[in-house]
This record gives sequence, C-alpha cells and structure tokens, in this order.
Amino acid sequence: MARTLRVPLAALTAGERVLPEPEARYVTRVHRLGAGDVFVAFDPEERLEADVELVRVGRDVVGRLGEPRAAPRVARTPVTLLQALGKSDKPERVLRDATALGVEAVVFVETARSVVHLADRAEGRRRRWRAIAVDAARQSGRGDVPEVTGPLSLPEALAVAEGASGRIFLSPDATRTFQEVLDGSPWDAHVALFVGPEGGFAADEVSAAKAAGFTPASFGELVLRTETAAVAALGAIVARSFARVR
Repeated sequence: MARTLRVPLAALTAGERVLPEPEARYVTRVHRLGAGDVFVAFDPEERLEADVELVRVGRDVVGRLGEPRAAPRVARTPVTLLQALGKSDKPERVLRDATALGVEAVVFVETARSVVHLADRAEGRRRRWRAIAVDAARQSGRGDVPEVTGPLSLPEALAVAEGASGRIFLSPDATRTFQEVLDGSPWDAHVALFVGPEGGFAADEVSAAKAAGFTPASFGELVLRTETAAVAALGAIVARSFARVR
C-alpha cells in the first residue's frame, strides 16, 4: 500500500485554501496530483496535521483542508545531540538521520579540530538546516522537527546540556563502552549525546566535557566516522526507548 504524500504547510485551518507556490508546485508538478487527489499537510511547529483534497488545479492550486488533528508521530525520546561540525554535507546527513530517529534537539558545535568554521555564513546555514529537518520529518512521517541551534562554542554547547540527567560523549579512548554507559543511565533519562569532529576532541575539550558531567564512552575497538558514530549511538538510544515503552 502506497504511503500518503505528506507536505509541510503552516497555520492549518479547516476550509478551502490557495496553496503557496512552492507547495503547489511540489504536489502538482513533482507528484502530479490533480483535482480529487488527497495528501496530508503537517505543521511541524504546531504538531498538527490535516487531510487535504485538491479541488482546483490551474493558475491557483486550491485545497480543501479537513479539521486539523494532533500529529500522531512526534519526538518522544528526550535526546539532545551535540554534534561537532564536519566538512562537506556531513552535518546535513547527521541532521536528517537525527530527525528521522526522533531527536528533540540538535546543537552544532565548533570545536578545536572542526574542519569547518562558519563565521558570517552561519545564518544561511541555519536556514538550510531548518529546511533539511522539515524535509526529513516529511519523509519519515514525523509530525514535528527538532530544535536546531548553533554553531555554538564548546562552553555554550555544554551549558545547553546542563538539564540532561544522562550526559555521554563519544571517545575512542574511553574505557567503558557506549552500551555500558547507556545502561547505567535511568530509563527516563534526558540524554545529551556529544559527538566530536573527524579529528576527535582536543585534550582540554575532554577535560571540559568531563567537568560538565559528561561520561566518555566508546564503541569498543571500532573507530567510527563522526556521522556514523552519531547514528549508531542514536539508534541504540531509540531502541532502548522502544524497549521501555513495550
């Protein structure tokens, strides 16, 4: 059975509405929907969704929205990912996967060994990150998006995690495995996960993280790429969350 098309759309209210040009183009040109076809609109900010029937496709694309309802699939795993900036599209890949895995917040961090430092490009990158998170929510069926902030300095990022009862940073030099550290956290813990850059954390950053209550953890003998480590760790956290619910 084919999945119903999902389209982000702000300010959902029941009744007929002219779709904004980007959304109109997406449903009629990309997916070739016509009058009488149905899709689901979702507002990730309000965590709402509504069924939409296309009633007119022409110069204007008009949809009839049903009564908005609470989105059934939203973040239920209290995880904040602190991700050191990587090169190329690595931050975007991590953000897509983190959104699909239900992370509540993603904080990008500039560390000593970060290859990329955004400086005056930060605002443009933040807009792109937001768009990527919304698209990842659309693809995964999620009805909300994580809060995406940064890039922050290391002290700023560590301060964000102060409210988390479980704080873990990944380090290949750690004496305890990630699973051991995770198992030692309460089942209902808000986990703050800190993943370093390609070159790893500098010694003073490790000291600062430990002073802020973070426990180092490794994947045993494996040394993973930063984007792979983030997804592997988040997957373990989500799996534990599912086990608790069951």
